[in-house]
Amino acid sequence: MWNTFKYTALSTVRERSVILWVILFPLILATLFNVMFKGMDETAFNLPTIPVAIVDNSEGGSGDSFDATMDALSEAEGDEEPLLAPVYVKDADEAYQKLKDGETIGTITLDADGWPSLALSPGAGDVGVSMEQVKRTVLADVVDDFCRSRAAAEDIIENNPMALMNSDVVDSFSARTDYTTELAITHSKTKEYVRYFYALLGFAALMAAMVGLNAVSAIQPNISPLGARRAISGTGRGRMLAGAIAASWVISFAALVLAFAYIRFVLGVEFGGREGACVLGLAVAALMTTSLGALIGAMPAIPLAAKGGVLTGVTCLLSLFAGLYGTPALRLADQIAREAPWAAAINPAKQVTDLFYSLYVYTDLEPFFQTIGVLLAITAIFALVAALLMRRQRYASL
Repeated sequence: MWNTFKYTALSTVRERSVILWVILFPLILATLFNVMFKGMDETAFNLPTIPVAIVDNSEGGSGDSFDATMDALSEAEGDEEPLLAPVYVKDADEAYQKLKDGETIGTITLDADGWPSLALSPGAGDVGVSMEQVKRTVLADVVDDFCRSRAAAEDIIENNPMALMNSDVVDSFSARTDYTTELAITHSKTKEYVRYFYALLGFAALMAAMVGLNAVSAIQPNISPLGARRAISGTGRGRMLAGAIAASWVISFAALVLAFAYIRFVLGVEFGGREGACVLGLAVAALMTTSLGALIGAMPAIPLAAKGGVLTGVTCLLSLFAGLYGTPALRLADQIAREAPWAAAINPAKQVTDLFYSLYVYTDLEPFFQTIGVLLAITAIFALVAALLMRRQRYASL
């Protein structure tokens, strides 16, 4: 068994397909993901300057306070862009044309007394949240806030003008009070891009099944001359299979740990500060992927090259439903998890992805160990079917 373990390990790490697809390809893919996705959370909600048309029909100095507000909101602070980009136009027709052409998000019209009214661009009632919706909401809040502050100031001037001698009262007109407190309901501050890297680890786990596939195929007499020589040796088939599986698990585990270390420490992707639990999850994922490789490798009457194609096709298909291929795939994976949880449960790529996501999101470890249990059950099924296929194979001659 030890000799089988040693020589299986040595021959496996010399395989070009293993070096390329199991070791190097996840690292290359992770680097590409880092270029494509790493900045998405930093820029997704970076509010750009909001263009707004203003029609000033105020008389005398009634619109001065509103003009001062617009001047303040259109000034940049440090490296940040200004909130608003007001454009003063002659009349409502010109303002409407700019709104229709998409040059502005809304139009603010001041009446004779300097009170603003807001007209937003079409689509303000659309379902869903987009940057355009956010802009409309911010613009509406600006107008609403100005109206409330002006109404409060005029009420004080009318009923208690002496209060304006107090600087705190004057400052309160422009002060903003936070009435909500930010609470963390997840273990980590969630960032959407990390899910792509977790899905990548699910993909890498299934690709590592190539190690088990090659190892099991190498001990089958009808696959290669090496398998034929092993079959007539003094080592029993069970001991050879155990040595090949053990070597495959070690190499798969090492490849996954390398990919994880690169993603975590080189690319800086967060895993919720639970790196130790991640390594445990990788050990279970390597066990699952080894049993998957053994299952495909034990399939009779299929050439070795065709088995590799089967593994690649299965890996790419299951990774689709784990959310590997961008936002549409991620939404599809979430929809399947909601509407058909059994389909997500039997998808090993999805389960490996959920291993890391559960560590990142949940405050306790119960979901993580539940996913571990599902993966162990999948591993047992793969191993049982692989053992049955191996036991049923008979050879008339070698």
